[in-house]
Amino acid sequence: MPYQGRLRDPLVDKLFDAILTLKDREECYMFFDDLCTVAEIKAMAQRLEAAKMLAAGKTYDQIAASTGMSTATISRIKRYLLYGSDGYNLVISRLNNKTSE
Repeated sequence: MPYQGRLRDPLVDKLFDAILTLKDREECYMFFDDLCTVAEIKAMAQRLEAAKMLAAGKTYDQIAASTGMSTATISRIKRYLLYGSDGYNLVISRLNNKTSE
């Protein structure tokens, strides 16, 4: 089923097309270093880690202690895990499959 969310936009399509051209982690570092601030990248990484921890059954307190995130942000991530576009779940599933190979 095609994505029908609020992000759909021709410029966002071009951004995602650019990201899909990246071949490895080093190229990701190079591109995202130019594209985003360090704080933006770290915030995205932190959110993904919180989503993985929530999916693994960790408590808000455990996640806050591990990541330094507020429980309000963790709650928002939990809401997207349950009621979002399923992007977190898709990526977490693929990462879990990759580590079990």
